Formats: sequence, structure tokens, C-alpha cells
Amino acid sequence: MTVTDALAELTLLEKRIDSARADLGNNALITFVEVGKVPTGFRSREEYQTKARSALQRVDALINRRRVIKRAIVLSNATTMVSVANEEMTVAEAIEMKNFIAYYEEVLNTMHSAYRMTLNKYEQAQAKVKERLDKLALEVLGRNANTASDRYQSLADSFLAREGIELLDPVNLSEENERRQNFIEEFKSTVDRVLSISNARTTIDVAD
Repeated sequence: MTVTDALAELTLLEKRIDSARADLGNNALITFVEVGKVPTGFRSREEYQTKARSALQRVDALINRRRVIKRAIVLSNATTMVSVANEEMTVAEAIEMKNFIAYYEEVLNTMHSAYRMTLNKYEQAQAKVKERLDKLALEVLGRNANTASDRYQSLADSFLAREGIELLDPVNLSEENERRQNFIEEFKSTVDRVLSISNARTTIDVAD
């Protein structure tokens, strides 16, 4: 059967197991009667014994069937390869990644926040440096100083070499954020479709 069919049977089996388990109650497995009497609703003690054994065998058979199918699916998922967001991984890894992707999103949110906060502070600091440079140029060169002149450029270079600021970005955070964002969005938008196609195409052997 295909994995899709197997998953559908698992859902059906879970309902049947619940129903069969419920049938074990209500004196189905054990009861008491007056000496020599037959349990209510039965023609003989033998009939009661047969039904009790049958009820227990039924729920055990359903559980074993579910176990066999689930094992075949797990083994298939561990070896079947799929491509999601340009990454090769097993079906099991893709299923786990659906849960694990939340960690990637949390890290990305932290990176985005750090980038925006630092860039904002950097721009504010740059503005303050520019204010100090303008004040120095006014004092040294006067009000009519030409900012394109060699004197102003020499003054600015000297000042910025002493008191300028620079942004340290060893991981190229803007590009890294974009790369991670693209992966998360592509993974989340395609993983279910990829798994659905894989499940419909992949067959597993399940003994009757």
C-alpha cells in the first residue's frame, strides 16, 4: 500500500481500537453470577467465555495491525529522500523540521531585532559625529568653508580617523537574515505538498 493509504488506515485503526477497548468494559471480560446461573444476555457460560476471549483478541489484533503499519511507515520515512527548500532530507527529517522550524524562526527574529536596533543606534551615532565635525569645521575654516575643498576634506579625514565610528558586521547580517528568511518561507510553503506527493508515490509492504 502507499504511505498515504497506510496513514488513512492508521486513523481508522485508532478509532476501532478506541471502540474495541470500550467494549472490554461493562462485564465483557469478567463478571459474577449466582451459583449455576448464566450471565445476563447469554445462552450459556461457554458463549460468555467465547465472547470475552474474542473481544480481547479483537483489540489485540487491531493494536498489532497498527503497530505493523506504523513500523513500516517509520522505516520508510527514515530512508525515503525528498527535496524541500533546495535541501535534500529524509521524510523523517522533513517531518521533524516542521516542528524544529520554530527554533529557526526564533533565531531569525532575534537577528532581525539586533540588526534593526544596532543600525538605528549606528545612524544616530553617525549623526552626532557629523555634528561635531561641522562644529569643528566652523571653528577652523569659518562659516563660508567649502565642504568640497581640499582643506575641509583633510580636516574631515583627520577628525574621522580619530573620532569616527564604523559598523562591524562579520556575518553580513542583512544578507544572512534574507537567506534564512527565504529558507523558512520556502520550507513552510512547500513541505506539506512535498510530503503529500512522496506519501502518494511511496509504497510499503504490510503483512495481512
